[in-house]
Amino acid sequence: MSLPRLYLRVLTLLGPEMRLAFILVLANLALAIALFAEPYLFGRIINLLTGVGGGGKPAVEQLLPLIGLWLGFGLITIIGGVTVALHADRLAHRQRLAVMSRYFEHVLTLPLSFHTSTHSGRTLKVMLDGSSAMFWLWLGFLREHCSAIVSLVVLLPFTLFINWRLGLLLVALVVVFAVFTVLVLRKTEEKQGAVETHHSTLAEHASDAIGNIPVIQSFTRVQAELQGLRHIIDRVLAAQIPVLSWWALVSVATRAASTLTVTAIFLLGTWLHYRDLATIGDIVTFMGYATLLIGKLEAAVGFVNSIFMQAPKLAEFFEVLDTTPQVHDRANALDAGTLQGEVTFDNVSFSYDGKRTAIADLTFSAPKGKVVALVGATGSGKSTTLGLLHRAFDPQSGRILIDGTDIRDFSLQSLRRNIAVVFQEPMLFARTIRENLQVGRADASEAEMMDALERAQALEFIGRQVSGLDTIVGERGRSLSGGERQRLSIARALLKNPPILILDEATSALDATTERKLQLALEEVMKNRTTFVIAHRLATIRNADLILVLDQGHIVESGKFEDLVALGGRFAKLAEAQFMAGAVEIPAAK
Repeated sequence: MSLPRLYLRVLTLLGPEMRLAFILVLANLALAIALFAEPYLFGRIINLLTGVGGGGKPAVEQLLPLIGLWLGFGLITIIGGVTVALHADRLAHRQRLAVMSRYFEHVLTLPLSFHTSTHSGRTLKVMLDGSSAMFWLWLGFLREHCSAIVSLVVLLPFTLFINWRLGLLLVALVVVFAVFTVLVLRKTEEKQGAVETHHSTLAEHASDAIGNIPVIQSFTRVQAELQGLRHIIDRVLAAQIPVLSWWALVSVATRAASTLTVTAIFLLGTWLHYRDLATIGDIVTFMGYATLLIGKLEAAVGFVNSIFMQAPKLAEFFEVLDTTPQVHDRANALDAGTLQGEVTFDNVSFSYDGKRTAIADLTFSAPKGKVVALVGATGSGKSTTLGLLHRAFDPQSGRILIDGTDIRDFSLQSLRRNIAVVFQEPMLFARTIRENLQVGRADASEAEMMDALERAQALEFIGRQVSGLDTIVGERGRSLSGGERQRLSIARALLKNPPILILDEATSALDATTERKLQLALEEVMKNRTTFVIAHRLATIRNADLILVLDQGHIVESGKFEDLVALGGRFAKLAEAQFMAGAVEIPAAK
C-alpha cells in the first residue's frame, strides 16, 4: 500500500469522530489563511508608511482598515489555535483507544490457525505500535499537517499574484524540497521495512524468553538469551542508522534553506526594488512568507518522515485487521437457545492445508445424554473432530448437526454457549480464581462456584489459598500445580453447565488418586449431558456409550469397550498395551 493510500486509510478510521475532525480541519484552514494574510497585510501597511504611490504620509483612516484586518486575522489565529489545541488531543486519544479495541476484538475472532502461526508477542506489538502510530498521525494532521498542506498546496500559488518574480523563488524552493524528499523516501523505504521486521523479531524474542523464565533459569540460559537479544539489536541498528542518516540530511537541508531562502528573498527583492519591480512592502511580505514557508516545509518534512517511519507498523496493523476469520456467522444466523444435545456428523471431511486430510468422510451420531469417546494415535483426527463441533473451523464437505440443525446455521456465540470444552492444556487467566470461574458463567454465585469446585475435586487446594477465591493464580495459572490448574478448568466447564461437554484429555495432568476421584465426579456430571471424551488412558472411558477408534482421520472401529476388545482389532491392541503386564486381562466393568 502506497504512503498516500495508507495515510488516507488512517484518516478514514476517524469515522465516528468525522464531524469533529471536519470542524478541526476548518479551524486549520482558517489558521492557514490567517497566517498567510498577516505578512500580506503587514506589507501593505509598510507600503503606505513608506509612501508608495506618491501619497506621502498615509492618513490614519487609510491605515485603520488594514490594521483592523490584521488584528482580525490575529484573533482568528488565536481562536483557531485554541480550538485545535482543546480538541485535537482528545479526539486522537479517544480514537487510539477505539481502534485498539477494534483490533483486539478482531484478533479474538481470528481462527486458531492464525494464532498458532503468529507469535503472541508480535500480535501485541502490532496492536500497540499500530494504534500509537495512528494517534501521532491524527494528532499531527489536526495540529500542524493540515495547515501546512493547505499553505503549501493551495495558498503558495497566490504569492505569484502578489509578485510573480519573488513568488517563483518560493515555488522553486518547494519543488526542490519535494524532489529531494521523494529521493530520500525511495532510498530508505525498503530499509525502514527491514527495521520494523527486526523490531518485531525483537518483541518475539523478548516475549518468548519472559514467558519461559523457569526453563531459562533451570538450563542457565540467561547469558545465551541476552546474547541472542543483542544480536537482534545489532541488526536493528545496522538497518536503522542508514535511514536516520538520510533523514538527518533532510533536516540539515531544511535548516540551511531557512537562511538561504531569507537571504535570497532579500537580495532578489532589493534588486527588483531598484528596478521598480518590487516595493518595500513586497520585500517585507515575502520575507514573512519565506519564514512561514520554512516552518511549513519543516512541518511537511516531519509529516512525510512520520508517515514513512510509521508505515511498516501501520501496514502490519492493517494486515492483521484485514485478515478474514475463516469461521463467521451466516446471514440471518439463528440463536440456538438451549440445545438438547443430539449430535450427528454427516460425511464430514476437513483439511488444514488443502493437501493432507485431517479427517475424511466422518459419520456417526451421539444421542442426547450419551458419552462418546474418541481414541487413536496422535494426529489421528480426534481433536480436529471436536474442534469442528464447536466451530474452531468449518468442514470443507459434509455437515455437523445438533438437534437436526446444521451448526453453521447457528450464530457462533449461541452455539458455543451450549458447549463447554476442557482442554488438554489448562488455560487460565492471570486473574483471581473467582474471575477464572466466572469465565464459565459470569453471574454464578459463590455457592455455585464452591459446588463446581467440590465436584471437580478442587476444594482442598482452594482452602489452602490465603485469599480463597480471590487468590490471583498468576500468568497462565503458574502459581498452581498442573493438577490444580486442570481441576480449576474442569470446575469452570462444570459451572457453565452446557448440554454438550468436551473433555480433551481433561485428566491428563492429574495424579492417579485425584484422577480416580475426578472420574467418579465426571461420570455423575456427564449424566443427561452429551459428552465427548478424548482419552489416551482407556480406563477413563471404560463406561462410554460409544467408542470411536480413529486412524488418519477415518473411523476404523466403533462400539462399546467390551465389544471392541472382543473384536481383537486396533482397540484391543491399545487395551492390551495399557492393561496387561503379560496375560490378556481387561478390567471388569463397574
